[in-house]
Amino acid sequence: MSRLRKGKRLSRTFGDVTLNDFANSTVCKNRLKKSSSNVTHVIKELEEDNKGWDEKLDELEGDFVETRDEDGNVKYVLQKTDGKKRSKSKNVTRNYRESQGGYDYPMDIWFLISEYIGPEDVGRFAGICKTSFAVTNTAKFWFNLYKRYYKSVPNLPERLQPECMLRFYGIRTSVVRALYYMYPPFVERLRATVTFEIHPDCLNRRLCICMWFHKQNAYWYYCFKLKENNIQSRAKLSSYKKPDLIEMLEDVTANCEEHCRILEVSCKYFIAIPTIQGLTLNSALMTLSPTFRHHKLQMVFGSGATYVSHKPIGSSTTTVIIDGVINVKILDWWHPSYPHNHNIDLLLNND
Repeated sequence: MSRLRKGKRLSRTFGDVTLNDFANSTVCKNRLKKSSSNVTHVIKELEEDNKGWDEKLDELEGDFVETRDEDGNVKYVLQKTDGKKRSKSKNVTRNYRESQGGYDYPMDIWFLISEYIGPEDVGRFAGICKTSFAVTNTAKFWFNLYKRYYKSVPNLPERLQPECMLRFYGIRTSVVRALYYMYPPFVERLRATVTFEIHPDCLNRRLCICMWFHKQNAYWYYCFKLKENNIQSRAKLSSYKKPDLIEMLEDVTANCEEHCRILEVSCKYFIAIPTIQGLTLNSALMTLSPTFRHHKLQMVFGSGATYVSHKPIGSSTTTVIIDGVINVKILDWWHPSYPHNHNIDLLLNND
């Protein structure tokens, strides 16, 4: 019995696709499923939609409702609110944004931005919003500012050295003072001052709380420490609250020399100055001396604090006349020549 040799046959499966299947295929007249048609419709809408994510928040207003189809599958559908409710919610959100003045970013972002703020831009940065202002009132901000601009200078006081800049109390004051020794733009500001740049009459209505004099080289220096009188009166009228010791030690903005300025007058002759502590500066007049070689400073101090048409009334006055004036300086608390408790001896012995 002979065996028939079977030839090899190529087997086709349903997964094989030929060009004929597409070229000669019949047009499908069946309707697409709802699921596939919904997907294609959503994709087309997403491709054509160019709105930002913040502009689509109004489209997502509503409540998620649980629904079941014929097969028992659970779906969650966003049920939008009515037109009237939606318009009310839009007005509420719009009014809220207008009242807030913009978007509220977290404080961590403002801390990151503060690392790129220069010393001369701290005031502008603090005025952006409440959060940026709160950042400038933290010890971390001032410690970072001090570390970024620190450099060794020979005239930097020991109190402003890195080993002494560790406590929170008054760190802002110490950093600002240190920048006028280390930061070149601030140093150039002080070098640009000329003789008699500021007139002493800008110190009117200030209370004299201290006065001293000393001789350096061939000149006599008279210093008057003046404080704003209205600040002191407001503090007395305000309700007194005993501060907590912990809050005082962590006060970053503490500054005992705030609202104080020093009037430094240098002259050629020694002049006896009467007692003027506790008196208010009513007027300051700068004229030429009779020899026309120097200036003469005349200051009138009074004990009254009541003013009518910018003139004191009902007060006894004390006049101080300093002749032979060479120069007049007005020093703020951040000036390197301003006398503090730790640098008075250095300033007096500096030749």
